[in-house]
Amino acid sequence: MIETRPRWGIKEVAAVLILRIMVVFIIARVILPLFAPAPQDILSILDRLILIVLTLAFVMRFGTLEDLGLNFRPLGKNILIGLVGGVGLLGLSGAVRYIFVSVLAADINSNPLVAMAAAAATPLQLLSPLLIAGLIAPIAEEIYYRGFALPAFIERWGVVAGVIASGLFFSAVHLSTLWFVEIALVGMGLAALYYWTGSLLPGIIAHGFVNTTRLIIVYLS
Repeated sequence: MIETRPRWGIKEVAAVLILRIMVVFIIARVILPLFAPAPQDILSILDRLILIVLTLAFVMRFGTLEDLGLNFRPLGKNILIGLVGGVGLLGLSGAVRYIFVSVLAADINSNPLVAMAAAAATPLQLLSPLLIAGLIAPIAEEIYYRGFALPAFIERWGVVAGVIASGLFFSAVHLSTLWFVEIALVGMGLAALYYWTGSLLPGIIAHGFVNTTRLIIVYLS
């Protein structure tokens, strides 16, 4: 369980998001085009790395890495919680996705990484979206949305409202109207994992498990 009060607030959470958008825009639209068009996977990696760097910079200004939930002890228990949580969130995500696909005829390939997995002709071509969705994105997004944003939301609105706000914020930044509900519910589940354990490791594992399993299913189908 999260035991310490955050040394930052919603203002800092918003500042990191705004700076992330600005830096990514400058790199993607101004700097990289001077040399060559950047592939989508490279931009995705740069975006997540920038998010990590900005979040850590703000955290180190106000506190320590442990304030961010980067404390993985007890390791075995946190890994197990992450795997169990990942299975549960995958089931929840799959149920919501099934409803949207069957009722609304939604396109499951609307996500760029899912589209890359669907277009992959070999396991090697699948490696890039798996690396981004299964490792880089979970680390970056758990650090920012759960480790950094969630405690600020809980401090402002309380545990229940803070977890809900965290999920809605997580989904809103993904800019996916079609999958808003699914992403929000998964975000709330990941927020609950972090609040309960006080460690980002279970959320990183669960997040990576959901993303990796989904891409592999898309590739195999």
